[in-house]
Parts: sequence; structure tokens; C-alpha cells
Amino acid sequence: MGRSGVLPLRMALPTVITILFAWMFDATDLMLLIIMIESIAQTLSFDVHTIGAGIISVALLTSGIGGITFGYLADRWGRKKTLWISILTYSIPTFLVAFVHTWVELLLLRLISGFGVGGAWAAGMTLIAETVHPEDRGKAVGIVQCGFPVGFLFAIFLASFAALTPSSSVMYANWRIAFILAAIPALILSLIVKVFVPESKIWKFRIHRGSKYSIKDIFVHPTYRRSFLIGLALDTLGMFSYWIFWSWLPTYLYKTYNVGVLRATENIVWLAVSQLGALIGYLSYGYIQDKLGRRIAWTTFTFMEGVLMFVSIYLIADLIEKQYVSLTVFMLAGFFLGYFTGFWSAFGAILSELFPTEIRSTASGFAFNIGRSINFVSPILVGYLAAIYGWAPALSLGGIVSIAMSAIVWLLPETKGIDLSKT
Repeated sequence: MGRSGVLPLRMALPTVITILFAWMFDATDLMLLIIMIESIAQTLSFDVHTIGAGIISVALLTSGIGGITFGYLADRWGRKKTLWISILTYSIPTFLVAFVHTWVELLLLRLISGFGVGGAWAAGMTLIAETVHPEDRGKAVGIVQCGFPVGFLFAIFLASFAALTPSSSVMYANWRIAFILAAIPALILSLIVKVFVPESKIWKFRIHRGSKYSIKDIFVHPTYRRSFLIGLALDTLGMFSYWIFWSWLPTYLYKTYNVGVLRATENIVWLAVSQLGALIGYLSYGYIQDKLGRRIAWTTFTFMEGVLMFVSIYLIADLIEKQYVSLTVFMLAGFFLGYFTGFWSAFGAILSELFPTEIRSTASGFAFNIGRSINFVSPILVGYLAAIYGWAPALSLGGIVSIAMSAIVWLLPETKGIDLSKT
């Protein structure tokens, strides 16, 4: 470890893995609701297209606000303290979801948990960027981002083994148990972060030295303003594409269960295969962006993700209408659909590399999470369009946006290997 306080990946691995788990439980919190929303709607007696869409969307809205707030606090209080508080903020409401009796109670708890979901990313990614050596930064961010597909897989596991009731008219009748099991390890993790994770030495050095930049520089300084706006555009479009497609994909798959084409277990296996692909995609993206650069990696993955969205929609539509498609082809499409979501490993590296230490967490948290807040409309929009035109045309918007956003990253400078201790 040099004067800058950064470590090679092998030495920083305990911190990297801990933050991976923080992001994993963050994803579990979001995706568990999405997987089981149809069953929760049946239990609590609300319409899934309207109220259900609002319940999914509210967490996106407040996660954006939480990311901005906790990002600012991470630049003032430190990365570590903000991270463990963020984890508590989403894990406690997740536990309480198990005891709701009305959709209003569920909505309020999702609103609160969203604050923590956004805050964990802002603090955690900045801590990783400032802890790991520049040559390994992309790989470290890729490892941490793997927490999202791992969290998605954990949500699938909980839905399958704790909540699934195949003989019931309600597919996930035991959904309350799944939320309890999702919350307990996250609560334990908050204590682990508080006790064992070291604070960023780069942050401590800059705070001791005194701040040269302030939050207003994000909007006043020409270079940082431009970087912020382009980063915000990338994130907003990325979120739009992802949440338009993935927030309702399990519900679209549910139609194959309703018409008797796929069994509940086959639905779950397809989702699991897609997230296994995502896990490999997130990891490989980290290596690819460190090798080829941030921009080439982004363009390749986002373009291919858009193509795979269209392929998957076509295959699911064929399953529902013709009640036949090659299961092998269907599973392969799911795997590569998940694999190319690996582009999410870009944000932790790119956004951290665009801003100086004093405003790094604020600016990156702001850019990443305001895009998420804006996209609270995405699940509502898709639910509305699906009710009018059907699921296939509504979900196709995600593919269009993913292909369109593949070129925007070239407006940013290449930042591979930049030394953050000197910014």
C-alpha cells in the first residue's frame, strides 16, 4: 500500500466482498417484490397494473432521493458510516413487509426502504473506487456489481423454496416468509460493515487537508457539469431500458404459467439462468473495461442487450401464442440476455473517475440515483401500455432505448487507469 492508501485487489478483497453483499441484499429487496407482486396483489386485493406498478415504482423514486442524500453524507460523514446506515434503512422495512395487511402499508414501507437501497450504492461504490488500485478498479467494481444478479438469484431462491405454492391458485402464497428471510442477513451485514470495514484513506486524507471543491462545483465547474450531465443521461437511459423490461418480465413470464405452457419451476429456472448469465457478464465486464477501456465495453454490451431483449420478447410471445418453442433456445436467450446486463459494472468505475474526492460520492450518487428516481415512471408506463397494447410491444421499448444509448458514452473521455488519489 502506497501513500495514497489504495490496495491491490487481492488485499482489498474482504472489503470488496462485504460491499458485494450489501449490493446483493439491496437487489434482493427490489427483485423479491417484482417476482412476487402478482401473488401479493392477490393476497392484499389490489390491481397489479395500477397499484402494483405504483408500489414497484415508489422504491425507484425514493432510492434516487436516498442515493443523492446518502451520497452527500458519504462525502461529509465518511463512506463506511453512510454504508452501514444505508443497509439498516432498507433491511428494517423489508423485514416489516412480512406483517402488512393493506397495500397502503406495503407502499409506505417500500417508500422508506428505497432510501437505503439508493444510499448503499453511492457509499459502497465510492469506497471501492478509493480503496482498490487503478489497474484493478474496473475488476473490483465488476465484482461488487455481481451483487445485483446474486441478489436476484437469492430472491429467486427465496421465492422458490420459501414462498412458492404450486398447488395453490396464488403462486407465491408464502411471500411473507420470503421477506423475513431476505431481511435477517442484511441486518447482520450492517453490523459487519460497522465493525470490520475500514474507512477510505483517500477520503480521510482529503477531509484532514481541507476541501478544495464543494457540491456547487458539480453544476458550476464546466468540466464537472458536462461529465455530470452525460453521466446522468447514461444512467437515466440505462435505468429506463432495464426497468421497463425487467420490472415486468416476471409478470410476462407468468402468462406462460397461466396458459399452461411452462410450469412454475420452468419459469423460475429461466429467470435463474438469466441471472447466472448476468453474474458472468458483470464479472467479465470488469475485466473487459480494464483491458479495452470504458467506452468500447459499454457500447458492445448495451447494443447486444437491446438485441437480446427483442429476441426474448419474440420467444416468450411464441410460447404464449403457439405454445411451443425450443426450450434450449429459450434458455440460451435467457442466459445471454442476463450476460449483457453486465454493462451495469461500468457505472461504479466511470462515475467515480469523473470527479474529485471531495465531491466524488455526491456527484456519482447524484448522477446514478437521480436517473433511478426519474425512472419511477417506467414500471407505471409499461403497466399502462401493456394494458392497452399487450406486454410484447410495451417491453420492446427497453430494447429500443438500450440500442440507442450505446453511442452516448463516446461523449465522455476515456478514464481507464486514472489515479484517484491525484484528483
